[in-house]
Amino acid sequence: MKYPTFTYLGLAGEYKPARSMITLSDDREVLIESCKRIVECNDIKCSVISAGFLVEVWGSELNISTFSNGSAQICGKVSSISIEKKGRGGVQ
Repeated sequence: MKYPTFTYLGLAGEYKPARSMITLSDDREVLIESCKRIVECNDIKCSVISAGFLVEVWGSELNISTFSNGSAQICGKVSSISIEKKGRGGVQ
């Protein structure tokens, strides 16, 4: 008996890694990869959604200088970074 062969290539080409890399350059610049969207950006806090996490950068004189190719570059005087898992009942 010959068994049927199943193949599925529909979403395989759209696969994106579920990881994010955060790069600090001194205390003046943060590069966050795999960003889905910007949640908030003002003088003291910039927040982005990246790979299922809410990443908050705290400091002063902050701004997002680049948001392209799925990466966000945050410049200013960085004092802290917090990371919170995005999930049910939590961050949307």
